[in-house]
Amino acid sequence: MAAEPANVVTPDADARSIRKGDIPDALRRRYLTDTRGGAGIGYFVDTTVTVAAFRDHGRRLTATRTQPQVVRDLVAIARHRDWKVVRVQGAPEFRRDIWISGSLAGLEVRGYRPTQRDLQDLARRKDRHSSASPARHVHDGRIDHERMGPDGAAVQANLKVVEAVVRNRIVEPAEQARVMAKARERIAGWLDRGAHPNAPRFGPSDHQQRERHR
Repeated sequence: MAAEPANVVTPDADARSIRKGDIPDALRRRYLTDTRGGAGIGYFVDTTVTVAAFRDHGRRLTATRTQPQVVRDLVAIARHRDWKVVRVQGAPEFRRDIWISGSLAGLEVRGYRPTQRDLQDLARRKDRHSSASPARHVHDGRIDHERMGPDGAAVQANLKVVEAVVRNRIVEPAEQARVMAKARERIAGWLDRGAHPNAPRFGPSDHQQRERHR
């Protein structure tokens, strides 16, 4: 019987972290870990399963399963380790799913050539999670410094703080993108009304309040 294809995600450029076990706190709480049964750290969904959902080798992440949640978690780890460019190997469906999820998360994914339908699917998903209209002063998390002058740097600093909290507390890339889009939209609204960039910011407390009311 042929062995299952090795589904692998690796950084394809310099990475901030290649340390085994360096994962978002939300994933650390979700999985059980075990160093037996293979190389690296195995991550298990519960005590009854015998095959790890994925394994962490530090410089590479491997998975025998291709469930959407596993794909999202691998992308979340790559983002957490600041792997801006990743290379994917393995089964075609795994490579496609990593390409879609990684692209939504802002990663450059190599090792998969998308089809026309893949490109259309990605565009549709981006539209689904994008805000209704772009911020007038804030574009993709960057400030137009020429228009904002010295206040632009303060707004950019605020956004970086919000992004760090969001990435730490929210695992799914699509949800991270949605929350950050709302942050940019809200900050832009304050700027349009003439508010100072150091006014109360959109932050984790707003997100936590929404979660409590769901």
